[in-house]
Amino acid sequence: MKTYSVYFMPDAIKDLENVYEYIAEQSGFHERAWNYMEKLRFRCQELETYPARGRQRNDLMDGLRVYPLDKRVVAAFIVDEGEQTVCILGIFYGGGDYEVLLGSSQKK
Repeated sequence: MKTYSVYFMPDAIKDLENVYEYIAEQSGFHERAWNYMEKLRFRCQELETYPARGRQRNDLMDGLRVYPLDKRVVAAFIVDEGEQTVCILGIFYGGGDYEVLLGSSQKK
């Protein structure tokens, strides 16, 4: 079985940090926020064994896939078959509109 390397792009890392900060602030429990952020990170790492998960969104960006990590969280990523890598572009929590953000970056 192929194994892919999973990389978090800077925006995705910042998104995870924002999730942590939001949950810690709202709940007052830093450990709960950390555990949730780690759960999301682990779900992204699962793409190393089967990166074709989720839904393809070529309408927003060539090769873009979106994958639900939890009820209210989606990861946006691209797969490079030649390099056997998965690049997590962003993690969108709650009302984060990945279609607008990723669609606008394609138009630049």
